Amino acid sequence: MKVAMVTSWPPRWCGIAIYAENLVDALRAAGADVHIVCHKDGGRDGEKQVYPVLDQWDPGWYWDLFKTVEAIDPDVVHIQHEFGLYTYFQRAGVYDFEPRNAFELALPLFRWRIARRPAVITYHSVFSQLTYEEARYYDQMIGLAAASIVHEPYQKAHLPGNIGRVPDNVFVIPHGAGRSSSAPGGRRASKERLGIEAGRPAAGVMGWWEPNKGFDRVIRVWPRVVERVPGATLLFSGGARPGSPTGEATRAEYLGLIERSPVKGSIKVIEGAFSREEYISIMSAFDFAILPYLYASQSGNLAHAYEAGLPIVASGIEGLKSSLEASGAGLLVPAGDDAAADEALVEAIVRLFNDAGLRRRLARRSREYVRNVIKWDRVAKRHLDVYRWARKRLVDPSNYIPFLEQRVHV
Repeated sequence: MKVAMVTSWPPRWCGIAIYAENLVDALRAAGADVHIVCHKDGGRDGEKQVYPVLDQWDPGWYWDLFKTVEAIDPDVVHIQHEFGLYTYFQRAGVYDFEPRNAFELALPLFRWRIARRPAVITYHSVFSQLTYEEARYYDQMIGLAAASIVHEPYQKAHLPGNIGRVPDNVFVIPHGAGRSSSAPGGRRASKERLGIEAGRPAAGVMGWWEPNKGFDRVIRVWPRVVERVPGATLLFSGGARPGSPTGEATRAEYLGLIERSPVKGSIKVIEGAFSREEYISIMSAFDFAILPYLYASQSGNLAHAYEAGLPIVASGIEGLKSSLEASGAGLLVPAGDDAAADEALVEAIVRLFNDAGLRRRLARRSREYVRNVIKWDRVAKRHLDVYRWARKRLVDPSNYIPFLEQRVHV
């Protein structure tokens, strides 16, 4: 099957680019012929079947998308969707995430629907409560696409209440994991590479430094953790996303909090935009991961924590809660920055530091969840099933009534 994957793509520093690269590798391993249609900053020198044509500074960018896909002539078009990826840039440094300004994507979708070229869309941010604009946007896009994909069951379950109808073409496929389960040498070697004593307990955070991640919560409560777990180390990993309007301000806030912390000697900052290999090498040094998010519909960092076989402490927000309840691989704590939430976060961190048996049980569940549910080869197979379903629905003439038979005569 030939697939045109429309997405952000490495070397762009973007979680969806990393997701798409993993998915494409798995689809190709399953026999699919995948072609990448991406933004101008995507694609490496010499990389084949990659077409970096999307220019968000061009108000007619969507015609380049349409013409490139038509030249590829795929069996299925698969769009990795996030607000901001497909909007026209009007001012440098201003990222537009408004649904009203993302609707140019509907023009090629409409033409493909009329031409019976199946389009599949994966939505990477769908909350249980949508704004009016988000609901109207998703309603129209789901209608134009032959099939749509979300990552968590709650996202599909809440769609009818948001868009006012029950869509029959939405599928749940979890975020994949398992391309590389651990760094060479395991946790001991990973700690040594970072200058951490092999026997010293280490918890870690990982990801782009953005306000929704709530990483400042961990810095603020860390003195209380060290008081109860002497010798504990916090590996504070990540950095400001290149080009993010909020990333640099968040970076300054985090580094300032660490510099002023009375236990700053127990916090090791590992700053950078990491390759996949560097990412998993750093995560492999964690005894467990902390995801204290304030809001998110799902998390690639959570999938990577599963991939590294880690126990997890996470906020009980929508996407994280749904995934951790399915995996059983972590402890959920309240979201927010009030005293009760902070105390619950401290208790969960201390509990994992002090209970090696619990860490082993949760780590085993992480690995089992990858192996049995979200391993990339499984995820790729489910995508291929959706592609075939979309083609049958849209291409098979038996699914269409001739136009004249549909007319209502009065």
